Amino acid sequence: MRLRYEFMIMEMEQGEYSAVVVGEDAQKFHGMLKLNEVSAVIMEQLKEDTDPYKVHAHLKEKYPESTDDEIGQALAGFLTTLSRLGLLIQ
Repeated sequence: MRLRYEFMIMEMEQGEYSAVVVGEDAQKFHGMLKLNEVSAVIMEQLKEDTDPYKVHAHLKEKYPESTDDEIGQALAGFLTTLSRLGLLIQ
């Protein structure tokens, strides 16, 4: 799985991020996504083709204080949102 479009992710304030489509893809998706830190990390991982297990492992490494269930819920929820918006290629 990976993102359908090329996104640039920018930190706006500490813990708040925005993602916008750049390049030729900007004509295909108009708008901006407001992200928290975890969703920004997930989107960075989805810039390249990957799978949920690798993203989960990366999140576990980055946030060792979080439980597998917490990470799994955050990941599943955000992937569902990206899919619903048509931004994820499975």
